[in-house]
Amino acid sequence: MTPDDLGPAEVMFAAAIGQPGSRTFFVHVTAGGVPHWFVAEKSQVDALADRSLELIHEAGHQPDVEAAARIAKSIPSEPGQFVPRFRVESIVLRATEGRELVTVELASVDEDDWVTFEVAPEQLLAMAGHAKEVVLAGRTLCDRCRLPIDPGGHRCPSTNGHHPA
Repeated sequence: MTPDDLGPAEVMFAAAIGQPGSRTFFVHVTAGGVPHWFVAEKSQVDALADRSLELIHEAGHQPDVEAAARIAKSIPSEPGQFVPRFRVESIVLRATEGRELVTVELASVDEDDWVTFEVAPEQLLAMAGHAKEVVLAGRTLCDRCRLPIDPGGHRCPSTNGHHPA
């Protein structure tokens, strides 16, 4: 199947909606003035942020840090009209030699939908920083078992479900 080429993205960010413990993570892209929403796993958003930073470095891009900071400030705190196109199965980032833009590919879980778009290194840098903040804003982890602590309490498997003294 041929991917749907969205072209250059005017906006790209990764974030989450909902309360910690029941958040929905997503990637947002606006290309050609049309917003696109893609549901993703928390680990995918985290990996997208990490890989974006690695790719910027590996490709030798020198993003304008001030421009990236301005882009990051423009990322909305609420996604507005959230209508997901598909759930992401895989994400591929590719730098093209001699070009500043980075190609991003998102494929759906059932592989019947696939999109590509291009982003500037400044957009990737802003997206990565914001995505890392969102991922880290989740539930705190238990010091003993490293599992998330629910707002209503935590039955730690390392204490056999008993609360430590």
